[in-house]
Amino acid sequence: MERRKRSSWEIQRSVIFALLMRELKTRFGNYRLGYLWAVLEPLSHVAVFVVIFGVIMDRTMPGVNYPMFLVTGIMPWLLFSNIVNRGMVAVTSNATLFSYRQVKPMDTIVARVILETLVQLFVFALIVVVAIWIGIDFRIFDPFNVIAALAALVIFSAAIAICLCIVATLYPELGKVIPMVMRPLYFVSGIFWPLASVPHEYHPYLVWNPVLHVIESVRNDVFPAYQSSNEINITYVFMLAVIFLALGLAIYRQTTNRLIAT
Repeated sequence: MERRKRSSWEIQRSVIFALLMRELKTRFGNYRLGYLWAVLEPLSHVAVFVVIFGVIMDRTMPGVNYPMFLVTGIMPWLLFSNIVNRGMVAVTSNATLFSYRQVKPMDTIVARVILETLVQLFVFALIVVVAIWIGIDFRIFDPFNVIAALAALVIFSAAIAICLCIVATLYPELGKVIPMVMRPLYFVSGIFWPLASVPHEYHPYLVWNPVLHVIESVRNDVFPAYQSSNEINITYVFMLAVIFLALGLAIYRQTTNRLIAT
């Protein structure tokens, strides 16, 4: 009986799944408490900033649980930063695999995007379940909007990861500068403060940041007392995601051979 020839899509799907299992084992399988660290990382962020800012924010944000306020800021940020940072080095980290004809540079990026998305969303859900279990009032009033906001963030993050991966692989010197440029975003993405608390004259500069839009949108659908600015628009994040994704794929198509050779 003649064996059926697999389609290119079936081959790519098998490759991505194999890469995903490899990434999972590499990231968590070689360390004790490896899987637990995925939960401890965001919890350590929350604990530190609850101690630092808890008293102050409790006075200025009545009706909003501050630990969960931090969780709804830190988890979207970790989703964005982990996808970008790990996706950016996907090609260089898996360079030896390109000797296999079936493995393409894009497959390594996609595998890392999928893994980071699954890990961060699972941790987010786990923290919410634990918070509800210990008695914290946490309800999502519009699940569709929250899903849409996080989906927009994942697509945008993946698009940025593709663009930066090409840059960092072909121009390693620029790859070292990119993390330095991203660090200030941590403090201007609304993780520790609501946009409404910032003087209005600074809003036109802050709302260029798509991560801020996602965090504000999620909080608006979680906390009844939270007053989000009418400048927040998830459509803006989707538009940026489509633009950067198209740009990244166009550049990737022209540089695939160079990425493999590099």
